[in-house]
Amino acid sequence: MALSFIVLSILVFPGFASTAKAATVGEQLKAPEQGWKRFDDHNPLIKYNGTPLNQSSGQGLYNDTGYGVLGKDSVEFYFTGTKMRFIGANYNNRSTSANIEVYIDGALKGSFSQYSSSLIAQVLNFEVTGLSDAKHKVKVQSNDNGLFVIDAIDISETGDLVAPDVTPNPTPTTTKLFVGDNSMYLLDANGEVWSWGSNDYGQLGLGDTTKRTVKTKIPGLTGITDIVVKDHFVIALKNDGKVYGWGNNTSGVLGAVGEIVKQPVNFENNITVIDGAN
Repeated sequence: MALSFIVLSILVFPGFASTAKAATVGEQLKAPEQGWKRFDDHNPLIKYNGTPLNQSSGQGLYNDTGYGVLGKDSVEFYFTGTKMRFIGANYNNRSTSANIEVYIDGALKGSFSQYSSSLIAQVLNFEVTGLSDAKHKVKVQSNDNGLFVIDAIDISETGDLVAPDVTPNPTPTTTKLFVGDNSMYLLDANGEVWSWGSNDYGQLGLGDTTKRTVKTKIPGLTGITDIVVKDHFVIALKNDGKVYGWGNNTSGVLGAVGEIVKQPVNFENNITVIDGAN
């Protein structure tokens, strides 16, 4: 059997209002919340147009690093997913007006201030949710040449930072049914996967080994473009090139994650095609 991979104020415009969370805009957020993941300001996929200013260590910044952006300089990055948070650092040398603008896919989505009477690192400065599950370009810049600091970026837990030339695979426009060994899988037009049937090895991807008699959506698995069903295990290709797998892992094909994998785990990246031929 072989698998082959071919391959603090905030101004928010209508339609992009923040959703109530345990953390709210303007508060300190030292770690990503459930459903989010964090990338440091030094990540090579975050581009600085101009010369970023290294911030002094010992200020409580995430990973003890931060970059200042001044004048007409800007920050740009691309990500996949449905939501994004800008984590910054507030201080009394920043503008009191909402002078820092956030553009997503070329459209202004909102602005914020980083003013504070004292230094506060790892501040949730801006949040946007409800984006399409696709690749997005983000640009952050000051509208009055003032200083702002980037500390980190939080995005959807199932998303990723990607290079500008990475094009996510399109989600399917038709529904596909896949037949396994006493189990069934449906890939719907929204890129979500449903499963039912036998589940002795966790091959339904639902977090347990209980069989299902009706189709059940696999949680947290979105943007899927194709799946391959094998002997009690499944792999799925996401539209950003990530490959997820679950089920029987006695061969270790999914990595050192246990012999029974009950929910999808990411084990490959930058894949364009999955081929299930023997």
